[in-house]
This record gives sequence, structure tokens and C-alpha cells, in this order.
Amino acid sequence: MERTPQLRRWKTRNIAYVYYNRKKIYFGKWGSREAKNAYQAFLARLQAGLDPKPKDDEPTVAELAVAFFDARANYYVKNGKQTGQLERFKAALEFPLRFYPGLRADEFGPKKLLECRAAMEKSGRFSRTYINALINCVRHVFKFGVENEMVRPDVLTALQAVSPLKRGRTIARERRRIKPVSAADVEKTLKQLSPVVAAMARVQRLTGMRPGEVVIMRIGDLSREGDVLVYTPQTDKTDWRRELDDLKRIPIGPKAQAVLAPYLLEKDGDPEAYLFTPEDAMRDLAFLRREERKTPITKQTRERDAAPYKIKLSPCYDVDSYRRAIERAAKRAGVPRWTPNRLRHLYATEIRAKYGLEASQIMLGHAHADVTQIYAERDFLKAMEVARKEG
Repeated sequence: MERTPQLRRWKTRNIAYVYYNRKKIYFGKWGSREAKNAYQAFLARLQAGLDPKPKDDEPTVAELAVAFFDARANYYVKNGKQTGQLERFKAALEFPLRFYPGLRADEFGPKKLLECRAAMEKSGRFSRTYINALINCVRHVFKFGVENEMVRPDVLTALQAVSPLKRGRTIARERRRIKPVSAADVEKTLKQLSPVVAAMARVQRLTGMRPGEVVIMRIGDLSREGDVLVYTPQTDKTDWRRELDDLKRIPIGPKAQAVLAPYLLEKDGDPEAYLFTPEDAMRDLAFLRREERKTPITKQTRERDAAPYKIKLSPCYDVDSYRRAIERAAKRAGVPRWTPNRLRHLYATEIRAKYGLEASQIMLGHAHADVTQIYAERDFLKAMEVARKEG
């Protein structure tokens, strides 16, 4: 006798489901009346000898979500690491999966999407702009369903009729605009940083590059064009938008070159060597402690310093460790908390004030994909001119 499928709970989404024919059938929110009724109807059809889930039945919202995550598990990956985009999709689908997991995907219309959006607003967890982004993620999942013939095209067309939330017409909080950190706060913070991290911050301050670009600087990524050093990052935030041979180039002027000079001299000859490493920071910290030591250095101390680190250090900083170092130093300096990305805002503000909006956009690398090669070369020459004077 075939064993009766038992009702189970998907803990991460709090959804009731059963395994049937090696597939999951979802019924709704765990413990809800709708889920219990759907499960009883499933058992009734099973006992009557009928297919509890007819073959011509369209996929449910939960099944569409599972298919999407299975297909995109290795899609949003960069440099071997999963980006945050998949987590955004999980946050977006949390509400449709909470309220309508067993609903046929073709029956999920604008009213259902508006109900999910209202729940996002009431939760207080998201800003208005982020909610709009989450709603776009939900629509993207249904677009995936359309292109895989799991959802009718008119369903996606109907969902696109939902307008974004407008400022002042929603209970969702407004996201504060990121403002440049003050130059005075930067200088106070730099005094509390290790020499390596302080050098990273100074280079970013003088070039306007992103935090993710300064942490991965290598000897082999630098080339000289006259009196300007040109940095071509091995990867950057927007490289997926450009052609394969359309590489981002960041000009580095004399001031930033002076900051880089000791690191370039120390690691000259190794093109794969990162300029800024946690190992260098640990070495500098050990040297500083020895300089400040008031008692004689013992044999055990020398052996301990010469021994390899017990903790395996990363070959370079990542964005998070760099940010945490800045935040801790800002706290020690007694200045308001700030993050490395605000150095980019400060740089953009200063360049715009001196050279205009166009120069600021060029220096930050905000070029459009359809700009011709002639204009790109002209713009880069202008960028080099600014770098000579400011960087």
C-alpha cells in the first residue's frame, strides 16, 4: 500500500508542502486554514484515485520561485563569489511566498502584488526606493516564468501596470541621500588607521575610485602614460555592461603616486602582488608595538614575531574589512561614522566644483555604453589632465 504523503514545513519560508512523485506540492502558509484545506483536498483526490495535482495545472507561485532560484543559483556570481542580487530576490519573494505560495502563478495579478507591497511598507524594514526595487525583482521572476513558458505573457503585462511608490505618498521611510564625508573628519580618521589602510584611503581620496577597486590594486594593473600612472582594475562594478576589450582606466596623479611609491618599490617585480595586504598591516602593527615597547625584547618575543601567523590572512583586503577598519578608526577619532564610499562622493563634489559636472562624471567613470571611441579617448585625456592637478 502506498504511503500517504505527510504534510511538511519549509522552515525558512514557513510554508506547508508534501513530497509527491519526487516533487514538492505547496499548500500555503504553515498552520493556516487555507493550507489545511488544500492538504485535505489533496488527500481526497489521492484516495479517489485521481491525480492530486493534475498535469495540466499551471505552476504555483512557490514552484515558480523554486524554479527561478534553481536556474539562477550560479548566475549572479562574480570572481567566484555570489553577489548580493540573489539575496535581494529572496527578500522580494518573501511576501508572495508568505501569502500566496499555493496560488497558481497565472492568478497572481496586480492586486496580489499590491497586497505584497503594502505588507512590505507596513513591515518598516525597507525604504521606499528599495521596495520599488523589490517589486521589480518580483516582476523579473515572472518574466523568467514567461520566457520558460511557465507563466502566460499577459500575467507579466498586468504586473507591469503597478506604478512605483512616490515620495510623500507612502508610509515607507525615505532613504537618506549619501553625502560626502567632510575633509576634516577624513584627516582625523586617517591618524587612527594603520599605515596600509590609511594609504588605501588616501589613494581613494585622491582618485575617486570605488572601495572595491582600491582593495585589489596590483603591480601588474598599473602602467605609465607620461607623468600619469594608469590603473586598469582586473574587475569593477560595471564591467558586465561593457564590451570585453572596453576596460576601465583610472588615472593616478603625482599626489596619489607619492602615496603608492613605497608599496610599488617594495613589491616591484611581482605583477600579481597586491599593493595593500593584511599581512603588511600586521607587520606594521608589530613594528609599532616594538617601537613603543618599554621593556627589553626577549628571545621568546623575537621567535614569536618570526613565526608564521596562526591565522591565515587573505591575500588582500575586501570591501567589508576595509569598511570596518574605517568605521572603527572614525569611532576612535571621535568623528561621525562614515564609510569608504563617501570618499568617492567627496572627490566628485570637489572635482565638480573646480572643473564642472562633465569632468566629475569622467573621473568617476560614469560613461555611457554608446559613447564613441573618439569621445572616450578625448574624455580620458581630460581625465588625465585633472589627475595631474588633483591626484
